[in-house]
Amino acid sequence: MTKKSSIISLILIITCCIFLIIYQSKNDRILPKFYFSQLLNPLILIKDSIKDFFLLKQENAQLKKQIFELSLRENYYSSLIQENKRLKEILTLKEQRKDIVAIGKVISKGSTKYLKTIWIDKGSEHGIKKDYSALTPNGLVGKVVSVYPESSEILLITDPNFSVSVRIQRSRTEGVLNGKGDNCIIKYIPLEEEVLVGDRVITSGLDGIFPEGIIIGAVKSTDKRNGLFQIIEVIPMQPDNKIEEVAIVKREK
Repeated sequence: MTKKSSIISLILIITCCIFLIIYQSKNDRILPKFYFSQLLNPLILIKDSIKDFFLLKQENAQLKKQIFELSLRENYYSSLIQENKRLKEILTLKEQRKDIVAIGKVISKGSTKYLKTIWIDKGSEHGIKKDYSALTPNGLVGKVVSVYPESSEILLITDPNFSVSVRIQRSRTEGVLNGKGDNCIIKYIPLEEEVLVGDRVITSGLDGIFPEGIIIGAVKSTDKRNGLFQIIEVIPMQPDNKIEEVAIVKREK
């Protein structure tokens, strides 16, 4: 019931009361008290119901506002907890690796030059140089391709322009990993080499750019149907859409 409907109802109640008074005056008699009371009671009940309705509506709106505010507060605290967890993990990584020169926060994604890149808030003033590796506690993220005083651009491992020398951790078989847009693929592993789904893939260090032993991902599938080499699909340990902070590691000499 709208505010307009409420006003109309009140007008009707007042009109009925006036009509009863006029009727009583013209007929020069007093209506039976019981009958008059019975006639007004439903109208009074309607009025009270309208009043209660609007009070409940107002209370409901207030409760919805409180629930919304509590939800925002809960999401904010949850975000702080997740951020605190990530920062602790990356600080632990910095303690474990002495070759980390800086820890940067992702400030934007995408580029007109490359398909899959991110920008961080650290640059040459923080010791970062081109071809330095970028990683998270989960694994390799990519490499630095552009450096400015206070920012750097990182080419992600899923970009088709990216490549890195890798090794199957279990068998020590070596190959070259390239990005393919969503996941990665390993090339140049002979058909006779055993590669199993779930095998972990790490950097070999043979390209002279990436340090040896950084985890990249896990084998998703293998294809031996074409050519002399297997085509091995790899799922990165660090999803592109969940990168928020990265550690920058010196290039291998």
